[in-house]
Amino acid sequence: MANLVKLICGIVIGETSSEEEAEKLSDVMKKCPYLAVSGTSSRNVCSVYIVPEEKEWWLRYPETHPKETGLEKARTFVIENMVYPQKFDLKLPKEEITTAPCGAECRSCPLREDYDCSGCPATIHYKQTC
Repeated sequence: MANLVKLICGIVIGETSSEEEAEKLSDVMKKCPYLAVSGTSSRNVCSVYIVPEEKEWWLRYPETHPKETGLEKARTFVIENMVYPQKFDLKLPKEEITTAPCGAECRSCPLREDYDCSGCPATIHYKQTC
């Protein structure tokens, strides 16, 4: 990701219905290009994402729509003024894929229209905004 894009960091703490669900959800998201750190503690999934500023809605989505993201409830903390790192290299697969690493189908996802989402940068459906 180029330095021209302002990056923000989101810490998402979500509660699931069980320890097994927390581990499963953490495993599903482990290949997300924006994920910096993830882990579980009991029924909680704690994840740190670094995204372009225009994806703040994406960081807050689990908090506003927890059930749709596999959570019982969630809390998101956004760090708007990141000091470090100044640059974040996305974890992208060697070749673009059709389905996002988390299993989302970007091409038919309603969030593309609802939030003007550019899609997952790991997929062939990603539309560059910068």
